[in-house]
Amino acid sequence: MAGYMKKLNGYVYDGEHKAYAALANGTFVEIGANGVVAVTAAGDAEFRVDEKTTLWGLPAVVLNCVIEGTKEQYFLENDHDIYNKDTYDLATATCAVGEYCRMHRPVVNDQLIMTVSDETYAALAVGDTVKAAVGGSIAKKA
Repeated sequence: MAGYMKKLNGYVYDGEHKAYAALANGTFVEIGANGVVAVTAAGDAEFRVDEKTTLWGLPAVVLNCVIEGTKEQYFLENDHDIYNKDTYDLATATCAVGEYCRMHRPVVNDQLIMTVSDETYAALAVGDTVKAAVGGSIAKKA
């Protein structure tokens, strides 16, 4: 997975917590007892699908936060390690175990873009509402 924040209402990132497991850039995460992990339970923040597109050749969606929710779930945007590689490839950027996580908790009207599986891409339409899902991706609101 890959992704990044496109529009922020206040440029506030949390960077004080370390990854407990290797985390793919552009996923939803939360702070667990031992550090940052992929989302372990469905979120309550809601996002509107504003656009279906591609990102680095992968299926992707542009999401707009419409409800912040009460669960402290964040969008991981660890892109600093890409500058130390031979090729600029955000599609494979990760946050390694023990590395500080650069993450943002979306608020209303924040916009992000993230890659999704082919199945998720096919199941979504512009205007659908989604939430963070177990594992860090998204799922259509039931």
